[in-house]
Amino acid sequence: MRDRFLNSVATVAITAAAIGAVVAVLGTQTSAQGPLKTAWGEPDLQGIWTVEYDTPFQRSPRFANQEFFTEEQRAEFDRLRSQNRGRDERAARGSETDVAGAYNDEFGAMKRTGKRTSAIIDPPNGRIPPITPEAQKIAAADRELRLALMQATQTCKQGLPGCAGGKYDPTPTSRRNELPARYNTARMNRHDGPEDGALADRCLTIGLLSSAPATAAAASGGSCRRRAASPCTTTSGRARAGSATS
Repeated sequence: MRDRFLNSVATVAITAAAIGAVVAVLGTQTSAQGPLKTAWGEPDLQGIWTVEYDTPFQRSPRFANQEFFTEEQRAEFDRLRSQNRGRDERAARGSETDVAGAYNDEFGAMKRTGKRTSAIIDPPNGRIPPITPEAQKIAAADRELRLALMQATQTCKQGLPGCAGGKYDPTPTSRRNELPARYNTARMNRHDGPEDGALADRCLTIGLLSSAPATAAAASGGSCRRRAASPCTTTSGRARAGSATS
């Protein structure tokens, strides 16, 4: 019985040593081969990617050419954001705005402030360059269609912010089936297909980048994980901005 036990222990030890040797060899080979590649030769980014810190997409003019926050600044932003009630700030009980509030902050936990003052690293000031005249025309056409789709709604009838720049008309627009002037990234008063929804509705951006650290508790959607599977296209946490054309 004792010999049988010793033999079992020896077998387990030899097996563990053999597995360890194979893992070590594979690890050495992977290091020697460099970064992992997909079957078609591109960097293999498959995996689960987390976003645990909040970074403004563009830098506030307040920070000029400051690329990184100080530890004191990060602590102050975290303090301010912890006081932001976000979605827990309700409107008058029973009102349309209150009922339309949907999720509370249970679904949008605050993320801590990241080190960078902006995700944009080029231009050096971390700001989005002015859009071109062509882009301004496209944006105006896009806004015009969105307001047309809203014209017969209570939002326009009551003069709510969602209809800013538009006017109420009880007759629904004849432009219902028009395509937007540019690829849709925001909600509109139509949902005939997935691309009528915002990027967040399609689980493409929520939780990634917000406009400013102080308001991120309400805008960033909490800590987020993204699963990347090949074939795929992904973006890094840093960005380079050129003059916008669309």
